[in-house]
Amino acid sequence: MITVNELKTNLKQPLQIEILAGEDWYGGNIFDGSQYPLTKGSTYTLDLIHLQTYNQVAPTLISTAGRVLTSETPFSLTVTGDRLSVITRDQVRLVAGNDGLKGAQQWLAQHTFELGSLPPQEFFEMPQWNTWMELLYQQNQADVLKYAHSIIDNGFPAGILMIDDLWADYYGRWEFSARKFPDAPAMIQELHKLGFKVMVWACPFVSPDSPEFRDLRDHDLLLKRPSGEPVVRQWWNGYSAILDLSNPTAYQWFKDTLQTLQQTTGVDGFKLDAGDAYFYQPDDVSHMALSPTQQSELWGHFGKEFPYNEFRAVYKNQGAPLVNRLQDKQFAWGAMGLAELIPDTIVQGLMGYYYSCPDMIGGGEIKSLTKLATFDQELIVRSAQCSALMPMMQFSLAPWRVLDAEHLDLCRQAAELHQQFGPTIIKLAEHAANTGEPIVQSMAYDHPETPREYLKTQFKLGPTLLVAPVIEPHATTKSVYFPAGQWQSVTDDTAANITGPVEVELPVTLRRLPAYRRL
Repeated sequence: MITVNELKTNLKQPLQIEILAGEDWYGGNIFDGSQYPLTKGSTYTLDLIHLQTYNQVAPTLISTAGRVLTSETPFSLTVTGDRLSVITRDQVRLVAGNDGLKGAQQWLAQHTFELGSLPPQEFFEMPQWNTWMELLYQQNQADVLKYAHSIIDNGFPAGILMIDDLWADYYGRWEFSARKFPDAPAMIQELHKLGFKVMVWACPFVSPDSPEFRDLRDHDLLLKRPSGEPVVRQWWNGYSAILDLSNPTAYQWFKDTLQTLQQTTGVDGFKLDAGDAYFYQPDDVSHMALSPTQQSELWGHFGKEFPYNEFRAVYKNQGAPLVNRLQDKQFAWGAMGLAELIPDTIVQGLMGYYYSCPDMIGGGEIKSLTKLATFDQELIVRSAQCSALMPMMQFSLAPWRVLDAEHLDLCRQAAELHQQFGPTIIKLAEHAANTGEPIVQSMAYDHPETPREYLKTQFKLGPTLLVAPVIEPHATTKSVYFPAGQWQSVTDDTAANITGPVEVELPVTLRRLPAYRRL
């Protein structure tokens, strides 16, 4: 029997929820995916009231005991010993009686997700390409076209091409810089002929002392401080004012500006960056008096105006037709690197951010790359293989520039594998839109008996495909758990079928991505 309790808490008397024997909790903060599940003995803090994180967030946790902890407003959670301690200014719902993790996730989906729509199919069926790692802040027409032609010339499929930051002259003037892009419409037309959809980077910031800043300020369309002066806030690329999107006029101005760019150049959509809750302060003055998390939620809502979109940071917006990319990972194997792609993507799915894209192949955190004397070619290949059977995969660092012929061919094979499974992934995305079920699923979703050591190293692509990417350097074997049933390899025609439940130490080479279909 499902029970729903509305529980109030306050700063002096936190709500205490006992962690049950054998109960695992997932949720909340996608950036913390590698720290989940939370169990008896875990130590963990999640402060959504003063949110400092870099990825998607939801005020929710779900457990393998079929319980759901959720709220309309941010809460602060501490896990110590055998209990969850929760503080909120409003109230939380504690739901019990669902059937395991899957039942809890489905209750959450039916009661909180936005169901019914999904991003365009191109996101799922083709690799994506982003110019960030090659061009950084030097985006320009000649090099964008060179990058695009190199994709085709090196035998990779065209897909969605994202032109990253500083294609415009400054923030707030969302027009191609004539100096950097002398004929942007012709460039977009050429990219379209090559088979690409084209997106460009945009953010809710406005460069101070620009004509747009002065005009937006004079029409009261910028976020303000209590003094009445426009906010000018530091972020990773300088200091900027911030649009007050809670003002309908500002919202319409930004929408019209981006749509005008589409009409005049042929751009298909936008990589909508920033919008993190930590760029806003509780005492910022906005038209609708929004909190920092509500500002981040509104940023996600704005993205639905454009079918071709990508986000890194949103609050709530679960189930919405938004592409949710993981935070930039380091060019590394372990913590903050490749090892985090699987647990983070699993939590994205559980929380309703299932139209998900792992980070750029190899890692998009630029500081970790600039310190390297040489590139770890094995890491790039394993990163591509890990992404190949996820909902989306995205290249940025040009593999043909940093890989030898053997490793380049393996990356090309990973892209081809993603294309091969594109129709399957699209069907799973359509199913997610209708039901809220994740595309990438934790082994615990359908197989609660899965030993704990496999929960972060393998995943299910839908209900029938088991994927166990190699995520350790120089590996010659991969330990995989197979649930009950007959499992047939989809990447190795010579591999024998495996009968589960069983734990198997599979031999692997650099060419091998263990992936199996249940017969």
